Amino acid sequence: MKTKKFFIASLFALLIVCLQLSSCGSKSEQKNYDSPETGYYEKSPATSAEEEVTETKDYNTKSEGQKFNGVNDKITPQETQEKIPQKIIKTADISFQVEKYITARAKILEIIKKHGGYVSSENQTSDEYRTSNIMIIRVTSSVFDALVDELLKEAVFIDYKKIEAQDVTEEFVDINARLKSKKDAMQQYEAILKKAYTINDILEVQQYIRTLQEEIESLEGRLKYLNNKVELSTINATFYEQGKIIPAQKNSFGYKLKEALSWGWQGLLVFFIGIIYLWPLWIILGISLFLLFYFLKKARKKRAARKLQQ
Repeated sequence: MKTKKFFIASLFALLIVCLQLSSCGSKSEQKNYDSPETGYYEKSPATSAEEEVTETKDYNTKSEGQKFNGVNDKITPQETQEKIPQKIIKTADISFQVEKYITARAKILEIIKKHGGYVSSENQTSDEYRTSNIMIIRVTSSVFDALVDELLKEAVFIDYKKIEAQDVTEEFVDINARLKSKKDAMQQYEAILKKAYTINDILEVQQYIRTLQEEIESLEGRLKYLNNKVELSTINATFYEQGKIIPAQKNSFGYKLKEALSWGWQGLLVFFIGIIYLWPLWIILGISLFLLFYFLKKARKKRAARKLQQ
């Protein structure tokens, strides 16, 4: 009896040892099976692809920041602390009167050229009261103030002068940090794409890459626009020559005669054009007069015939 109990206990202990050895072997096998060095993954390709991204060195910590489908797209504190020069967008709006328009325009163009600027837009208008020009000037920010001051020296009267300086340094830091983060994410997705197993995985990763590429291009475009605005300041300059119109001239006989002849000719043209516009009325009136004369003539013939019969 004791021998039988001892045999059962030994068999039970041997079974427990086998189970423990089997469990350790499966864990060891799972570890080697899932390691990046082997190139094999036990889980589905889609799941393994997402886990590979989260296990990347630069994105291995959990964060409450923005995520992009498994890729950490959060701006790190180290990135936001990068020092960049202060970025200022300068804009000036000025309007002034000049003594002689042609002379002043030539002088203004000479001043702009001297400071290394250029005219990006020009709009000239003229009437009997004034000749004016609206110029949009681009110049480097280092000579912006000097150019504005020298332009105003050509004025005989300044209507207004408005200068704005917009600090976009913070936006520069934000865009650069976001751009770096998205480029890092792009590299990770490109690495994942090389290890994708199925068509669905490839298409899914390519969709993420396309979305990231569009965002990167948008950020790069905004950065290029801001750089252009910072490097080249804008001056919206309006200058004009006031016309010499004598108010008393309108009361002179010659002025009134000229106006009368002009308005008389215009009135005659309007009269003839109005007649042409009423052409249907003239047709109806002509037909009506024709019928009236026809019946009157017929009635006269009847009266003449009756008189002859009597």
